[in-house]
Amino acid sequence: MRSELRDKVAELLMEAIRHRERSFLVFWLHAYCQMAEGCDPPAVPFVRLARFVRRHRTELRWCGDPGEGWGRRLVSDSGLFHSRDREQVAIAPRYRKELSLVCAKAAAYWEFLRDLHGRTYPSGLPGALQQAALLWRHRLFFEFHELLEGIWMDWRGPERRFLQGLIQLGVALYHVQRNNYRGALSMFRNGWAKVAPHTPRYCGVELREFLERIAGCREHIERQYREHVEGLGPGHCTDFDWSLVPPLEVAGERQAAVVGS
Repeated sequence: MRSELRDKVAELLMEAIRHRERSFLVFWLHAYCQMAEGCDPPAVPFVRLARFVRRHRTELRWCGDPGEGWGRRLVSDSGLFHSRDREQVAIAPRYRKELSLVCAKAAAYWEFLRDLHGRTYPSGLPGALQQAALLWRHRLFFEFHELLEGIWMDWRGPERRFLQGLIQLGVALYHVQRNNYRGALSMFRNGWAKVAPHTPRYCGVELREFLERIAGCREHIERQYREHVEGLGPGHCTDFDWSLVPPLEVAGERQAAVVGS
């Protein structure tokens, strides 16, 4: 997925994390995808899309009323849609070839949001780290980076370097998802150097086992790199074993899930 499109879709999720009711924007996108994927052209009458959303109203009660205004807002403001015809919902022509990727993201985001908003989080850095840990668990590593980078950029305390290290470890795994050996190895090294000095625990993040397993991820990638692509140009991580990736354990996250349930 091109970076411009990736960023637009990710911004919908960031808004939904900050404001529960904006989860509707993600659901309307998810609904559009369910109706349009596989169609040529991928256009859905707005009235049919609204009817589909209304049928799921009971499922959506946790975030309010999924009225048509959210659908209109998605089409007009997200930059994802061809918005000249208000009665037809169609992805912008320049993104049509990547519709399947958009739909995969929309489905993953909706699953994450249902999990996220079933929990209760504290304010400030502890809550942000718990939310980031949930993104990590859902393997939304680019979005993990986006959430924490927004905090890191304005942070002036001693935790700033640690946050940057976590971000870089998330970016390393995002590079793995994009089949980029070299980028992954660079970010693993940079992130490790910033996070490891804080072992065994920092900012509520349990680090000892986490870093041991991150080291296993890095070694696995290094071994693949040596065996398959040394001297042959950019490498690919198509054989990466995702069971190697550890959960990011943050103090209070499990309690948040219990309280939210």
